[in-house]
Amino acid sequence: MGTRQSARARAESKERGGVTPGMRWVIAAVALVVAGGLGWAMTLGLTRSADTADVADGADGAAPSATPAAQTVEPTPVDGSEVLPPQRAQTASDRLPPLPQATPRITVPLPASAATSGGLVDGFPAELAGPTPASDVIDSSIASDGSTAQVALTARTDEAPDSVIETFRSRWTEAGLAPATASDAALAFADGYTAISLAVSTTGTGTVYTVYATLRTE
Repeated sequence: MGTRQSARARAESKERGGVTPGMRWVIAAVALVVAGGLGWAMTLGLTRSADTADVADGADGAAPSATPAAQTVEPTPVDGSEVLPPQRAQTASDRLPPLPQATPRITVPLPASAATSGGLVDGFPAELAGPTPASDVIDSSIASDGSTAQVALTARTDEAPDSVIETFRSRWTEAGLAPATASDAALAFADGYTAISLAVSTTGTGTVYTVYATLRTE
């Protein structure tokens, strides 16, 4: 009788795929373990995701700005009386003494037109256009016309050309004339009423120079 039941049980077991009751218990236990592991893994994953999100949110909220906001400094208003005027740049004219007021060097009636050799004609402006002390006058002349007189002097000296030039430069500077330019002249000075120049040449008999001036009364 027992033998028949055992044979029947084996036959039923084969019909059910060869799974015994003991194997069913093992499979059920394994399934429970797997299900529990999956549940624990999902719980752990969710917890880590929440923690990561919290950390990221905290970092975003706590991170200081890389570039501080620029501070705008407003200018302090001042009273108009406290503003100092700009200093004017010093020019060359500020450093040099002013030239005297220009005035005519001749007056009416003008000298009569004349020319002479070996000396100065009457009315010749010797203080301005006369020869140097160590010179011999070759000739001199005056040509008057209306309010203008033109004078000329030719003289010879044993002085060097540079010495003659410096003599007239000093004389005309002291007279208040200003340096000017003139063609074919070693030296030229002028103001509002006077224009005068000096030409110098060297010859076999010494230094010969010519003074030429135009003088106006107005």
